[in-house]
Amino acid sequence: MSNDVPWWVSLIVSWLPFLVVVGIALWMIATLRATLRTRDGRSLADVMSHHAQEMQRANDLLRDAIEAQRQGRTKS
Repeated sequence: MSNDVPWWVSLIVSWLPFLVVVGIALWMIATLRATLRTRDGRSLADVMSHHAQEMQRANDLLRDAIEAQRQGRTKS
């Protein structure tokens, strides 16, 4: 049995699965990077960090308000 396949066909057949896997990996990376961003372009890590800061600020304000109300009751 002789090998009548041109060299370029065997090259394509041997490299095609590898190139498909690399292409799918690149597509998945691009999709994940787009998914991990908000519509205005900020990363989810930045959004969550800002949210945590705002929650801490709100907790501090609430704690101060409760403490002020407690002190107001004790003065009366």
